Amino acid sequence: MANEKNNLEEGIINLVDKSGLVQIELDTIASTRCVELDFTDWLWRGVVVKEKEFRASIKALDTEVYEGVGVGITCSEDAIVPDWAWMLISSKLNNAEFVVIGGITAARAEATRLAIVNLNLDEYIDKRIVIKGCSNSGGADYLVQIQQKLQPVVKSLMFGEACSTVPVYKKPAVKR
Repeated sequence: MANEKNNLEEGIINLVDKSGLVQIELDTIASTRCVELDFTDWLWRGVVVKEKEFRASIKALDTEVYEGVGVGITCSEDAIVPDWAWMLISSKLNNAEFVVIGGITAARAEATRLAIVNLNLDEYIDKRIVIKGCSNSGGADYLVQIQQKLQPVVKSLMFGEACSTVPVYKKPAVKR
Protein backbone atom coordinates (compact mmCIF):
# COMPACT_ATOMS: atom_id res chain seq x y z
CA MET A 1 0.00 0.00 0.00
CA ALA A 2 2.84 2.39 0.83
CA ASN A 3 4.47 1.61 -2.53
CA GLU A 4 1.23 2.50 -4.39
CA LYS A 5 1.00 5.77 -2.45
CA ASN A 6 4.59 6.70 -3.43
CA ASN A 7 3.82 6.00 -7.09
CA LEU A 8 0.76 8.27 -6.97
CA GLU A 9 2.74 11.05 -5.30
CA GLU A 10 5.40 10.83 -8.02
CA GLY A 11 2.75 11.21 -10.70
CA ILE A 12 1.91 9.13 -13.68
CA ILE A 13 4.92 8.06 -15.70
CA ASN A 14 4.55 8.35 -19.46
CA LEU A 15 6.32 5.25 -20.73
CA VAL A 16 6.01 6.40 -24.35
CA ASP A 17 8.04 9.52 -23.54
CA LYS A 18 10.66 7.41 -21.79
CA SER A 19 10.86 4.96 -24.72
CA GLY A 20 12.53 7.45 -27.03
CA LEU A 21 9.86 6.96 -29.70
CA VAL A 22 9.00 9.97 -31.82
CA GLN A 23 5.35 9.97 -32.88
CA ILE A 24 4.20 11.71 -36.05
CA GLU A 25 0.53 12.35 -36.66
CA LEU A 26 -0.25 13.18 -40.29
CA ASP A 27 -3.38 15.10 -39.24
CA THR A 28 -1.25 17.67 -37.44
CA ILE A 29 1.89 17.77 -39.58
CA ALA A 30 0.58 20.46 -41.96
CA SER A 31 0.56 23.99 -40.61
CA THR A 32 -0.97 25.73 -43.63
CA ARG A 33 -4.54 26.87 -43.11
CA CYS A 34 -6.80 25.81 -45.98
CA VAL A 35 -10.02 27.25 -47.40
CA GLU A 36 -12.40 26.42 -50.20
CA LEU A 37 -13.47 28.67 -53.05
CA ASP A 38 -16.69 27.41 -54.62
CA PHE A 39 -17.50 29.44 -57.73
CA THR A 40 -20.92 27.93 -58.40
CA ASP A 41 -22.61 31.31 -57.87
CA TRP A 42 -20.60 32.77 -60.76
CA LEU A 43 -22.20 30.43 -63.29
CA TRP A 44 -24.93 31.52 -65.66
CA ARG A 45 -28.14 29.82 -64.51
CA GLY A 46 -25.93 27.69 -62.24
CA VAL A 47 -24.73 25.44 -65.06
CA VAL A 48 -22.39 27.17 -67.49
CA VAL A 49 -19.53 29.66 -67.60
CA LYS A 50 -20.25 32.77 -69.66
CA GLU A 51 -16.85 34.37 -70.10
CA LYS A 52 -17.77 38.05 -69.73
CA GLU A 53 -19.81 37.56 -66.55
CA PHE A 54 -17.34 35.01 -65.18
CA ARG A 55 -14.45 37.45 -65.62
CA ALA A 56 -16.48 40.15 -63.87
CA SER A 57 -17.07 37.83 -60.89
CA ILE A 58 -13.36 37.04 -60.68
CA LYS A 59 -12.46 40.73 -60.91
CA ALA A 60 -14.82 41.49 -58.00
CA LEU A 61 -13.36 38.69 -55.86
CA ASP A 62 -11.87 39.91 -52.57
CA THR A 63 -8.55 38.06 -52.56
CA GLU A 64 -7.48 39.23 -49.09
CA VAL A 65 -9.16 36.20 -47.47
CA TYR A 66 -7.01 33.91 -49.64
CA GLU A 67 -3.63 35.48 -48.89
CA GLY A 68 -1.14 33.06 -47.37
CA VAL A 69 -3.56 30.12 -47.20
CA GLY A 70 -4.05 26.97 -49.25
CA VAL A 71 -7.03 27.32 -51.58
CA GLY A 72 -9.08 24.45 -52.96
CA ILE A 73 -11.14 25.62 -55.93
CA THR A 74 -14.36 23.76 -56.61
CA CYS A 75 -17.68 23.94 -58.39
CA SER A 76 -20.28 22.17 -56.27
CA GLU A 77 -22.76 21.85 -59.14
CA ASP A 78 -22.55 19.53 -62.11
CA ALA A 79 -21.77 22.31 -64.58
CA ILE A 80 -20.06 22.98 -67.87
CA VAL A 81 -16.74 24.48 -66.84
CA PRO A 82 -14.03 24.95 -69.46
CA ASP A 83 -10.46 24.22 -68.38
CA TRP A 84 -9.39 27.84 -68.80
CA ALA A 85 -11.90 28.91 -66.11
CA TRP A 86 -9.89 27.13 -63.41
CA MET A 87 -6.73 28.86 -64.62
CA LEU A 88 -8.46 32.23 -64.65
CA ILE A 89 -9.54 31.89 -61.02
CA SER A 90 -6.11 30.65 -59.97
CA SER A 91 -4.42 33.61 -61.66
CA LYS A 92 -6.35 35.95 -59.35
CA LEU A 93 -5.16 34.04 -56.26
CA ASN A 94 -1.46 34.79 -56.72
CA ASN A 95 -1.00 35.62 -53.01
CA ALA A 96 -2.34 32.26 -51.81
CA GLU A 97 0.13 29.77 -50.36
CA PHE A 98 -1.01 27.34 -53.08
CA VAL A 99 -4.05 26.68 -55.26
CA VAL A 100 -5.44 23.24 -56.13
CA ILE A 101 -8.59 21.89 -57.75
CA GLY A 102 -10.89 19.76 -55.60
CA GLY A 103 -12.12 21.93 -52.77
CA ILE A 104 -11.12 21.81 -49.13
CA THR A 105 -10.25 18.10 -49.22
CA ALA A 106 -7.71 18.63 -52.00
CA ALA A 107 -6.30 21.71 -50.26
CA ARG A 108 -5.75 19.81 -47.00
CA ALA A 109 -4.15 16.95 -48.91
CA GLU A 110 -1.77 19.36 -50.65
CA ALA A 111 -0.89 20.98 -47.32
CA THR A 112 0.00 17.54 -45.94
CA ARG A 113 2.04 16.68 -49.03
CA LEU A 114 3.99 19.93 -48.80
CA ALA A 115 4.59 19.42 -45.08
CA ILE A 116 6.09 16.00 -45.83
CA VAL A 117 8.25 17.39 -48.64
CA ASN A 118 9.52 20.16 -46.35
CA LEU A 119 10.16 18.01 -43.25
CA ASN A 120 13.40 18.91 -41.50
CA LEU A 121 15.12 15.53 -41.55
CA ASP A 122 17.71 16.62 -38.95
CA GLU A 123 15.02 16.13 -36.28
CA TYR A 124 14.67 12.45 -37.20
CA ILE A 125 18.25 11.23 -37.74
CA ASP A 126 18.76 7.84 -36.02
CA LYS A 127 15.41 8.15 -34.18
CA ARG A 128 12.73 5.53 -33.68
CA ILE A 129 9.65 6.89 -35.46
CA VAL A 130 6.00 5.86 -35.17
CA ILE A 131 3.60 7.16 -37.80
CA LYS A 132 0.33 7.24 -35.89
CA GLY A 133 -2.34 4.99 -37.31
CA CYS A 134 -5.47 6.87 -36.29
CA SER A 135 -4.82 9.75 -38.65
CA ASN A 136 -7.51 10.82 -41.10
CA SER A 137 -5.08 12.68 -43.31
CA GLY A 138 -4.18 11.33 -46.70
CA GLY A 139 -4.37 7.57 -46.35
CA ALA A 140 -1.88 5.19 -47.89
CA ASP A 141 -0.50 7.73 -50.36
CA TYR A 142 0.80 10.02 -47.61
CA LEU A 143 1.99 7.11 -45.51
CA VAL A 144 4.18 6.01 -48.41
CA GLN A 145 5.41 9.57 -48.97
CA ILE A 146 6.46 10.04 -45.36
CA GLN A 147 8.02 6.56 -45.27
CA GLN A 148 10.08 7.40 -48.37
CA LYS A 149 11.14 10.73 -46.87
CA LEU A 150 12.15 9.38 -43.44
CA GLN A 151 13.56 5.92 -44.15
CA PRO A 152 17.00 7.09 -45.33
CA VAL A 153 17.72 8.82 -41.98
CA VAL A 154 15.82 7.00 -39.22
CA LYS A 155 16.89 4.13 -36.99
CA SER A 156 13.47 2.50 -37.30
CA LEU A 157 10.08 3.29 -38.70
CA MET A 158 6.80 1.89 -37.42
CA PHE A 159 3.10 2.34 -38.08
CA GLY A 160 0.33 2.40 -35.48
CA GLU A 161 0.23 3.56 -31.90
CA ALA A 162 3.09 3.41 -29.41
CA CYS A 163 1.33 0.57 -27.59
CA SER A 164 0.83 -1.49 -30.76
CA THR A 165 3.10 -0.85 -33.73
CA VAL A 166 3.75 -2.60 -37.01
CA PRO A 167 7.46 -2.51 -37.87
CA VAL A 168 8.02 -1.05 -41.32
CA TYR A 169 11.78 -0.48 -41.48
CA LYS A 170 14.82 -1.05 -39.31
CA LYS A 171 18.24 0.26 -40.23
CA PRO A 172 20.62 -2.64 -40.76
CA ALA A 173 23.26 -3.10 -38.07
CA VAL A 174 26.74 -1.98 -39.06
CA LYS A 175 29.08 -4.95 -39.32
CA ARG A 176 32.47 -4.44 -37.73
